[in-house]
Amino acid sequence: MKSSSSFLNTFSFLLPKFLREDYSPYKCDVSANRENYNLRARRIHGQNMIKTWINTGKSPFVKPVECNNCLFDTRIPNIYIGSDGLCNMCMTYQKNFKLEILNSELETFINTPREPGAKLDAVVAFSGGKDSAAALYWAKKKLNLEVVAVLVQNGFIPEQVIDNGRDLCDQLGVELVVLNIELAPFLKDMMDKNFTQGYPCYKCGEMFHKEIQKYCVTKGINRVILGRNWWRWIEPEVRSVRWVKDEASGLNLQFFSLPFALQLTEKEVLKMLDDIGWKTLKIHGNSTNCVIPGLIEYPIYQRLGYHPELNLLSREVIAGFLDKEEAKEQLADIKDNTEILRKMVNKKLEEAQSDQGEKG
Repeated sequence: MKSSSSFLNTFSFLLPKFLREDYSPYKCDVSANRENYNLRARRIHGQNMIKTWINTGKSPFVKPVECNNCLFDTRIPNIYIGSDGLCNMCMTYQKNFKLEILNSELETFINTPREPGAKLDAVVAFSGGKDSAAALYWAKKKLNLEVVAVLVQNGFIPEQVIDNGRDLCDQLGVELVVLNIELAPFLKDMMDKNFTQGYPCYKCGEMFHKEIQKYCVTKGINRVILGRNWWRWIEPEVRSVRWVKDEASGLNLQFFSLPFALQLTEKEVLKMLDDIGWKTLKIHGNSTNCVIPGLIEYPIYQRLGYHPELNLLSREVIAGFLDKEEAKEQLADIKDNTEILRKMVNKKLEEAQSDQGEKG
């Protein structure tokens, strides 16, 4: 390894740019789960493996090289491992993280005045899972904000989850609003292509944010609280807020990742919810609100050789939300629910077609 470092230092000017410079996974601009894994993505993946080999002296072409800190390894296209054993995501996070920035963002969020005529301080993007439940509780009881909980039903959130969430909202004196999106057509298309052209949770997240934004515009609410427990931005600084301007209305919105800004851990979140008597519903597939992760994990695992949620859990480990061994345990139980997935998607599509027929 020392000879490799010496070589790099002495002859760095002769080396290609990807070997001379460090960069974050986001700079690679390729998907972690190999959607659209074209020639460009394969080239970048290969470069990252070569960079890892030179940095560590270990060949990822023989055996994947894993980060010493998180779950990321060289099977993921946008990841390489540095000479210190850390992946480029850990490296970027540690370089750019400053607690004072998160504290400043929290203060700005709390002190942002309401829009003229608005009756509430913020929307809590409420999924029905543990993290958004903790965010809702903290916003209402700790920050004393007047909020509304908005749940976006994608068709795959069990009614038991919604009922459980409604109980919490009633306990906190918060209104629960349920909006609906149609994810099944997109899921069917991705499933038919073996998820090589898209990942359902990414599409759902995109649709979810659009619905929340539309709701905020109709109510004149300029702040959104998310249960997200890792960063919104990692470069040039680690940040917990994403600012969005609604072009039609001109409304400036803050999408704020509250658990991350507070640097909460999973243990603290679960204890907080246990203290108020709210029980998390465990759904297979590393989820506490939606069945999709548990239904799609097997075919994607068969294609990739690693769990599709490895990317998410690695970011939670890097942010300090849970430790590496806990994350590994959450990804260990992989079940083949492909047939259940197909039947459920087809049923959703038939129901939607029937509804359209009745309206017509």
